[in-house]
Formats: sequence, C-alpha cells, structure tokens
Amino acid sequence: MKITLPIFIGLFTLLFYSQALNAQDISLRKGAVVDSLPINDSIPDSFAMYLPRDYTTDKSWPIVFVFDNEGRGINTARLFSSATEEQGYLVVASNNISKEDSLLTNLETASRLVKKILLNFPIDENRVFTAGLGEGALVSSALPVLYPKIKGILVVEDVWINKDFLAQDNIKRTVVGFAGYKSDYSKFNESFDMFKIFNHKSMIYNYEDESSWPSVKLISHGIGSFTLQSMLEGNQPKDEQIINMLFEQELETAESMRRQLNFYKAYELLELMREKYKYFDKKDEIRDLQKEIRRESIYKEQRSQYNSAKIKEQNLRYEYPLLLEDDLISKSFENVGWWVQQYKEIDSLKSSNVVAEVELGYRLEDYLQTYTKERFTELKSVKAGIDKLILISILRTVFDKENPEGYFSIISLSAQDGDYYTAMLYLEDLLKTGYKNLEELYNIPGTLDLKLSPEFNELIKKYLGESKYYNLPFEN
Repeated sequence: MKITLPIFIGLFTLLFYSQALNAQDISLRKGAVVDSLPINDSIPDSFAMYLPRDYTTDKSWPIVFVFDNEGRGINTARLFSSATEEQGYLVVASNNISKEDSLLTNLETASRLVKKILLNFPIDENRVFTAGLGEGALVSSALPVLYPKIKGILVVEDVWINKDFLAQDNIKRTVVGFAGYKSDYSKFNESFDMFKIFNHKSMIYNYEDESSWPSVKLISHGIGSFTLQSMLEGNQPKDEQIINMLFEQELETAESMRRQLNFYKAYELLELMREKYKYFDKKDEIRDLQKEIRRESIYKEQRSQYNSAKIKEQNLRYEYPLLLEDDLISKSFENVGWWVQQYKEIDSLKSSNVVAEVELGYRLEDYLQTYTKERFTELKSVKAGIDKLILISILRTVFDKENPEGYFSIISLSAQDGDYYTAMLYLEDLLKTGYKNLEELYNIPGTLDLKLSPEFNELIKKYLGESKYYNLPFEN
C-alpha cells in the first residue's frame, strides 16, 4: 500500500500525542547497558538503555534512539554505547522492531518508546537523533514525521524518504548513511541526493559488512557528524578537544585504508572529511594528505579501475531493463540462455583479482535480483498473463539461485496451468539447491493435485528422505 504523507501523519498523530504513558522509576546503572526495560505494564514492549558514566539529572543530554531490524536491543545498545561513550550520548535501543512487521506497525512501536524516554529523562530536545538498520532504518528516517525536532538520522542500507515531507519540513537535519561496497545502493544514493536538494546535510560512508551494522569505529564517525553539527548550530559548546579527537580517529581510518593499499577508498574518505570538517580548520591538512595519495601509482591504477567499473555499471544498468522488458513483452523464453550467460559473466567478476570488479559483480547481481523481484510483484498486482509471470520467475532463479521464491512461483503457476512437467522440473531444481523445508513444499499455492501425486512425493523423498504422502521406501 502506498502511504501518502497526510494519511501517514493522520495515523500516528493521535497515537503519538495522546497516548498516556505513566512515568516510572527506571533502575539503571551508569556506564552499563541494561536490557529488558518495560515501556509500561500493559504491553510487552521493552528496550535496552545506556547511560554515560558521568550521567546526572542536573543537565539535559543528547540521545540516540536505535532500531535494529531484528529487535536485538541489548547488542545494538552495546555497539552504540561503545561508539558514543566519548561523545556523551544516552543510547536507547528497541527490542521490538521486526523485519516481518510493516513500517506503520514498527513506527507505532518506536513512537511508544520515544514518548516513554522523553517523559522520563532530561533530554536535550535540540540533540535527539535516531539510527536504524534495514527496516529499522526506515523507522529511523520516518520518525521525524512524528517528532519533527529530531536533528539527525543514521541509516544503514535503507532509508525512508517523502518529497512532500521534505518540502514542508523547516528543520534541516544531518543525515548519515552507510552502504556496503558490494550492494546496489543506487536508490540509496538517489535518496541522499534528494536530501541535499532540500538542504539537509547528508553524507554516505561505504563499509564492508553488508546487511549488518558497521563497526564501532564507523558508527562513531557517523555519530561524530551529529556532534559537530550540534556545535555549529550552537546546541553544544564548541570543544576543540572533542573536535580533534573525532578528526584524528577518522584520519586513522583513512590511514588504515592506505596502509592496506586501498588508496582509492582512503582518498574518497578524505574527500568526505573535507566537507565534514570544512568549518573546523581541517581542510588544508586533508588536502595535503590527498595530494600525497594522488602521487601514488597504485592510486592512479585503482582510480582507473573504479572509473572503468563505474562506466560499465552505468551502461549495463541502462541496457538490462530495456532488454528484460523487451523479453517480457515478446515472451521470449528462448532468451533465458542469454541471461544465464550474462549472469555467469557477472559471477566471474566476483572472482576477479581487481577489487573494483569484484564489487561491481556483487552490485550487478544485487541489481538484477532486486529488479526481477520488484517486477514480479508489479506484474502480479496487475494480473499479468501467466507467461510473463513464469518468465520473470525463471529469471529470478537465474539471478538468485538459492532463493526459493522464484521456484515456488514457477511451481505454483505451472501447476495451476496444468503444466506438471515444468512444475516438477523446477521442484527438482529447488531441491538441488539444498532446500529442506518439507512443510513449505506442501504449502505451495495451487498445487493440491500435484502434491498428492506419487511423482511429487517420490521426488521429495529422493532428496529429503521423507515425504507426506506415498511414504514408501525410496529405491535408486
């Protein structure tokens, strides 16, 4: 369902501003993460929280609300407490955000938590920040709709954005993103370009471990962006010691890259730092370091490799949708072999000795997987013909061989069309990938007649050692 901004706000305004949450005495230890703290007695929601070692109620504090997509509150709070200790932030992490729930449901959960903390702790309303991973990143970036005073968001791998909200919003935020080098982050970049259009201060860090939180060091760099911006806006005293500490820590990250001969990535990080520290008298030092890197022959080679990969990626991302849509219109099943060859070439890039090509291979793979998944959903929603649905599903199995969704779609559609041969063919292909969920195999929609057949059950027994029906000993 598409959520327009007025509906979005309407659904939550009443919840956020009128929900009564009793202020409770919460027992916490300074300098330690405490888990399983309740929102209130009437709901099961809970959270983990960290108070700085020097915490006192005599002053107001900056805070980061953290939303992990699997509700791992205590682990996430520990991660962020390590990253923020020197910068003096309170950390609160929800235990109840789930990748299985809708954005609206997760926002309802998050809003209860925010309301609870703001009622019970001395929080500086000019230094409230959010952070999230995956579905939690959507929550993190959507919360300013409900709590406009949020001054910064840190998002990993995904972001929620609404042009109408950005156009109406008077508060300019700091938006820090983390995207994996190997993930297809084109939409992520487009969203950050939109933040810049509406004059938000935005930056993207790249990191190695996709689909997980970045390291403590990188999170500290991201939170440091909030700290520096708070100083610039007068919401926090300008502290040269903290500024220098943050700068030196980030310089060490760039130097570590350089020591590992990742000159291109070190240079790109320094470029980000030039913008980040331009009001703190650091530009000359950064520029000198960049000059040193530019003199390195390895840097020049890496820059050439990354530029070549970028051009190749742009060309293929332009060609692939055109060719794929042409195949769908003409129902060209005979072109599946060509796509198989394309995927083999992409897969070979992942084994290259050139880092830029390896990352390109993973990004193209991610792009094709995402494109065909979204295209299947669109075709199904408009009740496209069975040939198109089967073709796009076949391509999904080509680009994402280990994912059972494409196989399930082919088996279901073929069975409903009476094409049991194709259904059985892709059932065996699925089983060859090592798929072992017996219950799900018998719950594929539209396969009632097929799953009662001896052939279906014999094939499952051959690979899994058991079947639900005709459960006779299998003989080779």
